[in-house]
Formats: sequence, C-alpha cells, structure tokens
Amino acid sequence: MDGLTPRQTGCLRHIIEYIRENGIAPTRRELVRLADQKSTNGVRQILLALEKKGYVKLHPPGRVRNIVVLRGLNDHRQLARPPARARISEDD
Repeated sequence: MDGLTPRQTGCLRHIIEYIRENGIAPTRRELVRLADQKSTNGVRQILLALEKKGYVKLHPPGRVRNIVVLRGLNDHRQLARPPARARISEDD
C-alpha cells in the first residue's frame, strides 16, 4: 500500500477518533470541520485517495455516513477481516 500524505493521515485519524467517540462515522461536512479543510470536495478527494490506498471503504455509495475503516494508521493488516486461524492437522 502507498504511504499517506499528512492530510490523509490527519483525516483518517479524525475518522477513527470520531467513530470511537460516537459509534458512527462522521459526515463529510463534519470532516471539513474536524480536519480543518475548506470544502466537502477537498474531504471527498481525501476519502477517495484513502479508499484507493485501502484504508477506508465508502459503502454504500450515496449514504451520508458511509465511511468504513479497513486499516488503522499503525495497522498493516486489514481490520475488516477476521484474523486467519492456523489449522494444525493431526499428522503434525
């Protein structure tokens, strides 16, 4: 995965914090205020970049609070997937 720009890192940090505190994802308008951006279009571009890099999923499209965090800032594994379990056969 590609590295994040400072704006992308800040926006992702605000999304994760907001979800922890409120139990739901922020709206784009709330992210404008939280991430100190100038417009919802700027936030939209950051979210699209985060989605392309695999950090968030915007699902379902068109919903107001549609941000799903897939990876955290210090997490290199996918958060949305359960951890793989190792199978040990009886022959081992």
